Amino acid sequence: MEQPDHGLRERKKRETRRAIHRAALDLVEESGFDAVTTEQIAGRAGVSPRTFFNYFATKEGAVLGTTPADLDELRAQLDARPADEPILDSIRILVRDRLSPSSYDPDLRAQRRRVLLGEPALGPALVGNNIRTENVLTEVVAARLGVDPRESVRPRVTVATALAAVRASIEHQQSGGTGTVEDAVDEAFALLETGLG
Repeated sequence: MEQPDHGLRERKKRETRRAIHRAALDLVEESGFDAVTTEQIAGRAGVSPRTFFNYFATKEGAVLGTTPADLDELRAQLDARPADEPILDSIRILVRDRLSPSSYDPDLRAQRRRVLLGEPALGPALVGNNIRTENVLTEVVAARLGVDPRESVRPRVTVATALAAVRASIEHQQSGGTGTVEDAVDEAFALLETGLG
């Protein structure tokens, strides 16, 4: 009985978190980032302010839709990939899963993009989130490669190029490119593996 209950709890948590994220995006699109409060986001999402802060530490976090728990999950998922799998394959598979419509609503992704492009005030939060993500992935990649990330730039370059390929794939798809974002990720990672020249 514990497993189904645990699965239901996790699903309800994901739904609540997504509702808060969507409410934040809706309100920022309607009124602008500076005019929106965490209380308004909580009200729009149908949760208490206390529940809001159980999911997101800040208004910026709710708009970005990311939490520290995401980084822990990302680390665990990458750690769980087979140790002998090429690291770019591991990252590509992980990214494909996270970008698939079953994991992340494409309309919500497009709305997030619009909001981020229209709200320069969110730039520092986005950059900070990207740096934290790169640091976590760099640690995992360094461990997989058996190198010290302070002595070799390889893990950080691997992560930086992989994330650039992901951003390019998303931008390609959201700018009217053909195919799915997963197809674009596969093509981009193939380019990384074989070289661009």
